[in-house]
Amino acid sequence: MPDNTIPDRPVPEVSPADFLGRIERGEPLRVLDVRSPDAVAGGRIELIPEAKYHNIPGSRILASAALDTLGLDPAIPVVVVCGRGNDSRYCAAHLNRLGARATSLAGGMSSWMGLAVPREIPPPPGLDRLVQFDRVGKGSLGYILVRGKEAIVIDPGRDARPYTDLLRQSAVNPVAVADTHAHADYLSGGASLSRALGVPYHLHPADGVSPYDGSPGRLDFRPLGEGMPLRLGGSAVSVLHTPGHSPGSVTFMIGRDAAFTGDFLFVASIGRPDIADRAEEWAGDLWRSLLRVKREWPAYLRVFPAHYASVGEKKEGGSVYGLFGDMLRENPSLQFAGEPEFRTWVRSNARPVPAAYRTIKEINLALIEAGREDADRLEAGKNECAISGASPSSSHF
Repeated sequence: MPDNTIPDRPVPEVSPADFLGRIERGEPLRVLDVRSPDAVAGGRIELIPEAKYHNIPGSRILASAALDTLGLDPAIPVVVVCGRGNDSRYCAAHLNRLGARATSLAGGMSSWMGLAVPREIPPPPGLDRLVQFDRVGKGSLGYILVRGKEAIVIDPGRDARPYTDLLRQSAVNPVAVADTHAHADYLSGGASLSRALGVPYHLHPADGVSPYDGSPGRLDFRPLGEGMPLRLGGSAVSVLHTPGHSPGSVTFMIGRDAAFTGDFLFVASIGRPDIADRAEEWAGDLWRSLLRVKREWPAYLRVFPAHYASVGEKKEGGSVYGLFGDMLRENPSLQFAGEPEFRTWVRSNARPVPAAYRTIKEINLALIEAGREDADRLEAGKNECAISGASPSSSHF
């Protein structure tokens, strides 16, 4: 960048957490993303409506002599975004010299995508505390379950700090870390967190191999199995094998009161079965898993998924979960009377699998490694793990 763009005074920055707070409070603001159009297409801040999200190259901003040439209103605050928070500082400084109210997003999209917000949820019977970690950039969710003085971590992201900070502040003893499946859309922190905490890491063995070529993973894990109990505070979290999104997908059950479903079942959809190009085979598994839970789960059971597709799935306060009885009426994947109609719906809503997903799977199986920049690139953008489609026109289940 030219020397005359170096900020001559401190540039106001906003942290990802504070930026999220401003969005959730409904503050009037615009986002100016100075990354390349290809980078923006690969992942942007989805919580900002497109009408308020501007993609303008940094070079154009720095060459501008007036805000009106950029279509910016000086009365409306602007948050400038780049990849890692460097270019955005220069651009924000220049905009402020032109009379704007500009701040730079600290750490850029890299920090935004890594932000994990802990949200306390009223615990179901069998737990004393339940914390959901919302990665707002990805639309992914992890959990800490507490009973007595013990805790289990489920589906953590690659940044362990939000989990370790809460465990330390809560003065509880972690006893296990578990993944509901080998994730394809984000890099799991499960294995590394278990090592850091000195507790076992759990995964179903069917997800301990690559679904693409059968290569065995190099993970050190304890195998999960149907009905297996994970001990927690004198009680147990039981394992239900619910394949379909992946062969080793499991659901963690708290009695008949709560289910942590991973990517098997979401509030408004279900996990797609085509991640490894085996849609026909896995769709059958998915159908049988659905039949099973519709037969066995009570309407009052609360479902806690590993993802959400839109803010419309959030409750007041930002948490994501649903009552199974409500989902039976509103979730399209639960409304089919027969497997042929279900398979037709799955096929009609098929879309390309993100190219990064195979690489992410292989990293999560410890078959390959990734540096920080590679990880940021692979995890860019919200998750695409759900089947997206309208409710069927055929009769409901």
